[in-house]
Amino acid sequence: MADLLVKKLTAEDYNAEKYVQGLSQSSVGDLELRQQRQRIHHLAEETNAQLKKNVYMNYIQFIDTAKEISYLESEMYQLSHLITEQKSLLTSLLELSITGERGPGSAAQEMIEVNPQEVREKRNRENRKKLTALLEKIEGCSHVMEVEMRQLVFDGDLVELSQDDYSATQRIHAYLLNDSLMIASWLSDRRGPVRYKFEVLYPLDQVLPVNIKDRGNTKNAFKLLIFPDTRVFMAPTAKSKQDWLDEIERTKAAKVSVEQQQQQQQQQKDRHPSICKEDSLDSNNPFGEDDESGSFNPFLEVEPASMGPPEWVLELPEELDQAIAQRNFEEAVTLIDNGREFFDTSPKTPAYSEMRRALEGRVKSLVEVLQGELRVTPDKSLQGGPRAARRATTLLVHLNKSSQACELFLGHRGAILKAGLKRLRLEGKTVLYVRQLCSIFFHNLLETAREFTKAFPANPSCTSAFVVWAHGEINIFCSMFSRHVFTSQSSLTTVAECVSRAHHHCQQLADIGLELTFSLHTLLLKDVEKWIRDGRDKMVEAVKLRAQEDTWKTLKYDNRDKLNKFIQDMRDIGVANVESYVMDELSVGLTNNTVQFTRAFLGFLEDVLRLLWPETHHLVDQALTAFFSAQLRHCHASLSEPSLKNEVSTIRRNSAFLLDVILTLGEHRYAETAGHAHPSLPGLHTQYASLTTTNPAASTAPTICKYESNFI
Repeated sequence: MADLLVKKLTAEDYNAEKYVQGLSQSSVGDLELRQQRQRIHHLAEETNAQLKKNVYMNYIQFIDTAKEISYLESEMYQLSHLITEQKSLLTSLLELSITGERGPGSAAQEMIEVNPQEVREKRNRENRKKLTALLEKIEGCSHVMEVEMRQLVFDGDLVELSQDDYSATQRIHAYLLNDSLMIASWLSDRRGPVRYKFEVLYPLDQVLPVNIKDRGNTKNAFKLLIFPDTRVFMAPTAKSKQDWLDEIERTKAAKVSVEQQQQQQQQQKDRHPSICKEDSLDSNNPFGEDDESGSFNPFLEVEPASMGPPEWVLELPEELDQAIAQRNFEEAVTLIDNGREFFDTSPKTPAYSEMRRALEGRVKSLVEVLQGELRVTPDKSLQGGPRAARRATTLLVHLNKSSQACELFLGHRGAILKAGLKRLRLEGKTVLYVRQLCSIFFHNLLETAREFTKAFPANPSCTSAFVVWAHGEINIFCSMFSRHVFTSQSSLTTVAECVSRAHHHCQQLADIGLELTFSLHTLLLKDVEKWIRDGRDKMVEAVKLRAQEDTWKTLKYDNRDKLNKFIQDMRDIGVANVESYVMDELSVGLTNNTVQFTRAFLGFLEDVLRLLWPETHHLVDQALTAFFSAQLRHCHASLSEPSLKNEVSTIRRNSAFLLDVILTLGEHRYAETAGHAHPSLPGLHTQYASLTTTNPAASTAPTICKYESNFI
């Protein structure tokens, strides 16, 4: 049955309207229609589940493909290096004869044979002079001079292009050295001899030139593959571009050839140490085919293998590049630690210093990648929570980048919090919205605090940055809170419940050491005080309005059920002994005005107690006293009213109920919440004692000031 339904819905000539029309005509009653609807609903759920499964499988395949591409890219780069080395090796083999004798040399070779020491010194002086000239033009390149036999081979002005649209980005000057390529950026605002600033020094082994065909306005451009990056440059002329490509290849080949010759010489020294020693002392050795003085090469300056670094140190840059490309960040950090530990104990030679700089260059690349993991961009997903950022944060802290890690971590968490609050919709009651708002905001803040403690366990400066960030976020929260809570449509009960919930969440944060209660109170205090004053004024005004219509008639109910319901309602608000005021089977010795005031006062008491802060303490005390005093003044005025002489007993009974039951209940409730007695409510017992006694001497009216003069 399900297969038949699938075939119908997936047919090429399927028409939804015709299908529904035919289904309604063939079905008898609504039962079959409901069954068909249920089948289609199940089919839709199965289809959604299958789509989700396919998306998940495609995502896994995409990740595997990305890893494979990264691995193949690394292999292609290594293959390119191997091809270059093989080419250099073949070139060097073609230049060697079977007997080991060298062919006819150039005039420079003859000069070396005539006086090699003099030629060597002359070339060294020229090399040093050229490098010294570099120092006069380039800012920050003094470390280039540390390698003693480093020479300048070729240089020239270039324009760097963007890889996306081949637009010009900056003007640079490139220097091709016998073992590296140096890039210096042009200082447009600088006058004088120093016109360039050192940017980067790439080892020549990592540089692979690639020609780019002319297209459109992009002419004389070529690309340098510097794993894992790529840079595009444009030469001023076609000849200059070809010179760069040729010189880079020629210099790389010469460097490989020199390293091979040096290795052969070292192997020969290891096999015949005594002969090599005599040869080194005899500068006129007729059999010195490999004599260093007779075959000087400007690229020949490599430390002996016996004094060189271990093999793993030589392979360290490539291993780091591969680990970063494959996103094995933990492995990359381990390699960096091992490398730094080795260089800290190694001799302070120029070669080791250069290798140390190459390592630090990889560290910079790794830091940039890790910062990219935390950096928030519009096209980057924020799913995953703080644990997704813990990996990058921990590694950055390990690399002594705590301040950058802290800034990016907090920015990442702030973006997640902002996105969560943005998805929140105002639906239903204000209390429900505030409940969701507090849940999202304070849960995120609590989770961030816990993750921050794990990522930065011993960084006081980072801790202060987190506190500042948290106070900034609470400002945003209070702004959203105030816009939706402190409105004309909200009641005091709604405001009290919302503020109490936010205060409760702040207390939970205080339990883990993050105190934001003071900031919350400071930001909401003005609105909270306004609502307490407005609530007090409304309650006092309501007392006056009810007093004008009060006839002091006791309550009478039609049946026992209504009386029992009244008793239960009073118990629900905290008045437990209301049965003692039942006069007969269906009558209560309390008036409607007294009952309404009781409900209003106890409700107002619960609301303002939720808003009882150290900053609002005095205002809450005044509001409660003003509200209760207004009702007692009405009772006192009624006793002296001539038209109510017949209701004196009722007035005194209700006054006693207010003073002995309701006022006492309010005092106990206040003391439970505040932790101490109310400063002025207990005094009302003495001030209005005449309301409950028949002694004429005690019935003297108390001196009562106006509410406005006492409490405003």
